[in-house]
Amino acid sequence: MLEGLTPPKKIPACKVRAVMNALNDKDKEALKSALDNPDWGHQSLAIELNKRGIFISEHPIRKHRIGRCSCNA
Repeated sequence: MLEGLTPPKKIPACKVRAVMNALNDKDKEALKSALDNPDWGHQSLAIELNKRGIFISEHPIRKHRIGRCSCNA
């Protein structure tokens, strides 16, 4: 009956998703808009977020934008 029982696959949290989940709806929409805007470079967006107390580097932003984070797993 329990043959093949295995634990669920652990999916590491995406830093961008974690940040988004911690924001209120207005800020979440602003960040989503910035992520979708090609005028925001990965590094410049990370710098501006850090200035506003949201500590994230350009690497998770880049991975999220190109679909290489756990959001697409």
